[in-house]
Amino acid sequence: MKILSLDLSTKSSGWAVFENDNLIDYGCITSSSTDLIKRIQIMTNGIKEILEKYEINKIIAEEVRPQGGFGAGNIQTHRALMWLQASIAFMLYDNFKKLTLDFIYPSSWRADCGIKQGRGTKRESQKELDIQFVKEKFNIDVNDDIADAIGIGYAQVHTSEANYDWA
Repeated sequence: MKILSLDLSTKSSGWAVFENDNLIDYGCITSSSTDLIKRIQIMTNGIKEILEKYEINKIIAEEVRPQGGFGAGNIQTHRALMWLQASIAFMLYDNFKKLTLDFIYPSSWRADCGIKQGRGTKRESQKELDIQFVKEKFNIDVNDDIADAIGIGYAQVHTSEANYDWA
């Protein structure tokens, strides 16, 4: 089974592909456009290319937390991320009818990876811990977007779905 895990953003989306429990590829889709719709289009098209290249069986992405969660601290950011999720869902509906986009909260995948979190943990130190996890587990150096995508995928393939707080 091939799983695509995503850390979605409208400017820099990390992705990772796992086959069974092996990390087989990873990367980042980026856009510097000032046009939000153009950035969403670039992200969606990039994900479509990955799906076509790897014949993915399942997709898992980090869920967006409204109002004050990591990565969605204001309503504009939250709206943009929700639009990106919708764009991907429409692309899947049009091109990959058998695939669904499932979501997992950051606290769930980090717990499954054994990454320290909780009260008083700042976003930047959390990102550093995610990068450190990937370095220790896979011996690769990546940015925080890719590290999060790898962590999401690792959690998916190494734990039971029953442990997730699915959105």
